[in-house]
Amino acid sequence: MGTQIPQGPATPLFLDRARAVAQAVRTAGLPKPPEGIFLYGTRTPDLAFDTTEQKVAWIAGYVAIAPGVQLGSGGTTRIDFTDGPSVSVDVLAPRPALTAAIGATHDNCGHMAVPAAKCILVITGGSLKTVEVDTSAGRATVPAWSFTAKGLSRPIVALAVSPAVLKPLPQPTTLPGLADPDRDLLSVGSLTRADGNTLTVNLHHGKCDPDLRAHVLELDDMVIIGGSHAPFDGACVDVGLSTPATVTLTASLGDKPVISAETGTRLDVYPHLR
Repeated sequence: MGTQIPQGPATPLFLDRARAVAQAVRTAGLPKPPEGIFLYGTRTPDLAFDTTEQKVAWIAGYVAIAPGVQLGSGGTTRIDFTDGPSVSVDVLAPRPALTAAIGATHDNCGHMAVPAAKCILVITGGSLKTVEVDTSAGRATVPAWSFTAKGLSRPIVALAVSPAVLKPLPQPTTLPGLADPDRDLLSVGSLTRADGNTLTVNLHHGKCDPDLRAHVLELDDMVIIGGSHAPFDGACVDVGLSTPATVTLTASLGDKPVISAETGTRLDVYPHLR
């Protein structure tokens, strides 16, 4: 279908959705630009396991520090950015760093048929080092704990910086009261460029979806972006594709928020993810 989804006149279906989204956004309040530095990727760079049991234990949060193991403490250091100045930060102590790295836990041991005796990852040592990660402020060198674990052939590297300093990328959630979009509308991914009156966004679709088009609705207080495809009644197993689309506005975007026609959430450009 080409390298980009072309822009097309807004369809009645898209306009109905965009107007409903605009109402939901105004009810919730116009979203402000996100503040802070955002981490691209996980808090455990290159995380890998040797066995299913190890992976399941990590996901379930069954991670223990072996008795008598001394892992050191926190302190202060800095994050060095390739594209900007350094930032002074507190170093997370080992246990809080592990907790932040594991994140939300899911008790999968029984579900994955892993015996309780094997569903545990035992930390046997750890040392402070630095790793390079990508952030919204550019490539950065950050402190990290390198943990060894019983039976694991490679270390678990966990960032030693608070999630309040290196924030996770905001995840879109549909605004309250907003119905699911029509099946002939396209899912909206990331906004990769906003330059004057030109916006580029990734739209998600299936390989069989016909006549893909990007749409935009310009309002006084926001710009709503999305897309559609022609009706298709057949079955298509090849889904989850993502293709960029560039739309041209009639006026410069200025400080208006760009809103997803799918979820009603704000789309922001993260330059280092282009």
